[in-house]
Amino acid sequence: MSHSVLISHSVLVLSLDSLIAAAALSAAVRPRHYAPLALLFGTCDLVASSVAPMLHAALAASSLAPVLDARLLALGFLVPWLLLSGMLVLSGSASRARSQNLGAVAYLLAPLFALDNLISPATSPVPAGLLSCAMAAAGFVLGAAVLHRLAPPALRPLWAASLTVVAITLQLAW
Repeated sequence: MSHSVLISHSVLVLSLDSLIAAAALSAAVRPRHYAPLALLFGTCDLVASSVAPMLHAALAASSLAPVLDARLLALGFLVPWLLLSGMLVLSGSASRARSQNLGAVAYLLAPLFALDNLISPATSPVPAGLLSCAMAAAGFVLGAAVLHRLAPPALRPLWAASLTVVAITLQLAW
């Protein structure tokens, strides 16, 4: 019983980044992108959790293993959050034409947010992918409902960028 709870907990923790990133992205991308992006978040987490055991075995057998310690890998988790924050700030100050190009950049974020599943894989890749997809979908709905109702349009990207700062802090604390 406790083993299944532990698996559920690790899968839940690994999918929280999808929830927070999607909520923040809802301020920068058009609603037509919500479903494809949610599917992409889930697919990337599923693939990363599936490939990770083979990657870990190959890395353990290589000469790079002593160089790549946990602290160095933890810094890699910051990359997608920093890119998302920059994208949100730019979307708030961008013209309409440039803002549409930033929507395309959002599709590059899902593979970057799968890095945590690649480094600390879920024990069950399929539930991890499904939960990540569901969390991203919930994040888009939550972000659209909250950010679009509470924040004026000019301030939405700033609010979303501050959400990413909270996420960075949580990721570092974890």
